[in-house]
Amino acid sequence: MTTSPPAAAGYEASDAHLKKQIGLFGLIALAVSVQIGSGWLLATLAAASIAGPASILTWVLGAVFFGVIGAAWMELGTMLPRSGAGVRYPRLTHGAFLSWFNGWGYLIAALALPVIEVQAVLTYIGGNWPELGLLTESEGTMILSWPRGIVAGFALLVVFFILNSLGAKVLSESNKYMTIWKLVIPLVAAGLMFSAFSSANFTIGSGFAPQGGGAVLGALASGGIVFAYAGLRQILDFGGEAVNPQRSIPIAIVVGGLLIPLIIYLVLQVGFVGAVNWDAANVTPGDWPGLLGSSWASAPLLNAITAAGFAWFSIVLLSDAAISPAATGWVWLGIGARSTYSMSVNGELPKVFQRINRFGTPIVALGACTLLGFFFFFPSPSWYSFVSQVSIALTLSYLMGGPVLVVLRRTAPDFPRPFRLKRPTFWAIAGYVASLLLIYFAGWVSLINLFTVVFFALPLYGAYASVRNAWSRKLPSWVLSGLYTIAWVVIAAKGGWMFTRNQEQAPDGLPFGIYFTAMVLTVTAFLTCLYAASTAQGRRNIRGGVWIVVTFLATLFVAYYGQFGPAENRVLGNQSDIAIMVVIAVASFFWSIRSGGPTEELAALLAAEKATSSNTSLPH
Repeated sequence: MTTSPPAAAGYEASDAHLKKQIGLFGLIALAVSVQIGSGWLLATLAAASIAGPASILTWVLGAVFFGVIGAAWMELGTMLPRSGAGVRYPRLTHGAFLSWFNGWGYLIAALALPVIEVQAVLTYIGGNWPELGLLTESEGTMILSWPRGIVAGFALLVVFFILNSLGAKVLSESNKYMTIWKLVIPLVAAGLMFSAFSSANFTIGSGFAPQGGGAVLGALASGGIVFAYAGLRQILDFGGEAVNPQRSIPIAIVVGGLLIPLIIYLVLQVGFVGAVNWDAANVTPGDWPGLLGSSWASAPLLNAITAAGFAWFSIVLLSDAAISPAATGWVWLGIGARSTYSMSVNGELPKVFQRINRFGTPIVALGACTLLGFFFFFPSPSWYSFVSQVSIALTLSYLMGGPVLVVLRRTAPDFPRPFRLKRPTFWAIAGYVASLLLIYFAGWVSLINLFTVVFFALPLYGAYASVRNAWSRKLPSWVLSGLYTIAWVVIAAKGGWMFTRNQEQAPDGLPFGIYFTAMVLTVTAFLTCLYAASTAQGRRNIRGGVWIVVTFLATLFVAYYGQFGPAENRVLGNQSDIAIMVVIAVASFFWSIRSGGPTEELAALLAAEKATSSNTSLPH
């Protein structure tokens, strides 16, 4: 007689309702589609405006960084293929507080990505047909106009919602054909730019690296390179719907997540730098930063190809300018829905977000992500001003791969690992350091804008997750969270850095010493009081994740005084800031693995795996 395995806890049972519909080619196509979106249309100019011809090196450096980061995720993805995987893993190793903080940061990115792709579509179309009134100029930057541009953006998000609601199979199958188109057109565009190639552009003005080595690093986030490589880890978010994920995920990460995008972006960047026609752009030869404020900014590749004498290709390129970002935004809205679904599985959002429609789509989560996406059009309605913040929001979740990998090696040593990484601690540390450096390279303005939003995870955790799980009482938790929210809003407003179009502090903003001290004291007071008011389980959860809060605050401090910061006296110069960030990253990593350990969710997962294995081994 066979015995049925006990029902798995909600963490595991929820994925049983999802349909495994995505094959290997579908996963590779999803990875490519996520990355060959607005990045190929706009990042070439964004990167060149920061690093000049040396932006070519930035693309190679980005691939190296993400190759190192991806090693840990390959083992995790094949070990635990789950939908919304990146949001769910930290819950197994560090508990609810870190899981909430990580999930909130990643959700911000997932909600913003469809919006930034819509911005790219409308920027290209609006730049070519100004009579549509989709764009307007604000402080030297073209942004979506109100109401036409932003309402058009709303409409595109609704289209993404409808397409995603039809299920992962429709998404995967239709995306395959779009991906082929998205590979062919960039390569043709690069070939046309090479026909107008000028080698003088690589040494014009101040040489190959006119802004120095620091600009090569700064362009990783601000130039859109991190954003363009965004599909590496997102393959895992469809793990619960993948066919044979143990084989498909590692191949998709390497081929679709790294190799294909690297080749595409390299030929495009080299072609664009060589094809820049300074007279046509009305920019002084060698003034790379001037490209960002030029007429070329709204459609850089289109302008480069037209200047090269191939105006006939503009119709094809404009078609792709709509198709490529739109397909990427479509996929990202699906990723956002699966992240919301996974946070619900974790108990961090209401259970209603786990509701699945007849096509296997988490439909309530999808609808919520669409509605919330509308709000992201307003604070930053420009691709160029938004891309850096979205890039680091994505990278926040990459940090978790190394700590989760090492802790699971300790707490679940016998769990099946189809892909077993050699020297896991080395790769975990290297990936963690690489992730934190990518975040740091975004610079102070992007960091302070994003972290101000990310730190709203604290009162939400205190008022909802902690109360819902009875780790703290309702009244004191609500009062504490309310006071923190008021204080945090006041500090953000007085600081003068939030959503400034010119990327500079408002004239009446607080001095950094007062501003940063107020932030640290507010966060410390909140965590201290919540810890004191929590049960033993609640305190364990806070201890499991407080390291990430300290790490982000330390990164902010270094960012202000480092080479990418606004301080008049940049005391952390000559790459000393990078050395300090490496030390912070290593110390933070070892703190993170000491903070991890067995959790209730991991125990349920191990019990379900053991029961399934025992049932499989019984004679029939």
